[in-house]
Amino acid sequence: MKPYTNSENSNNIFRIKINSETAKFILIFIGSLSVFYFISIQFESFIPLFNMLSTTKTLFYFLKTIGINADISENQIIFPNFSIEVIRQCTGIFEVIAIISCILGFPSSIKKKIIGIFMAVPIIYFFNMGRLIFLSIIGVYYQPLFEIIHEYLLQVTFVFFVIFFWVFWIDKVVKNGKI
Repeated sequence: MKPYTNSENSNNIFRIKINSETAKFILIFIGSLSVFYFISIQFESFIPLFNMLSTTKTLFYFLKTIGINADISENQIIFPNFSIEVIRQCTGIFEVIAIISCILGFPSSIKKKIIGIFMAVPIIYFFNMGRLIFLSIIGVYYQPLFEIIHEYLLQVTFVFFVIFFWVFWIDKVVKNGKI
């Protein structure tokens, strides 16, 4: 048995073995994340559905449809007992950018990537709208829970939903080809 010395271990502490496929994923992921983030910031008003104004208007319409009274002012929805402001982080654009970047980076055919993107965008859009509607209902009827549900439950849930969708796409489209 060889005695343990710090000098032997210190050479291996920061050594990480990354294969070329993993490195390619990381580079494509970070590259596309950066490009799409820049585009989303610079051209937000040209991105239908995923900008602050359209998200506010759509949320307002859905709330009116389910009978919740509110007024709208630019990117604010004003209820009788409180108001919410729809900011860029509420639109779902960052989750869309993340999932598209994950899909583009993952090793698969262009056809499977296109299928994944075309599935992801509307699914994330509607998940986000459901999240905003639920959050609005909590604010109107259970205001003391609003911050906790908004800051912790729904944001974490959205991250897990994006990860779940990515794994679902890998399993059902890339590996099994069932969709």
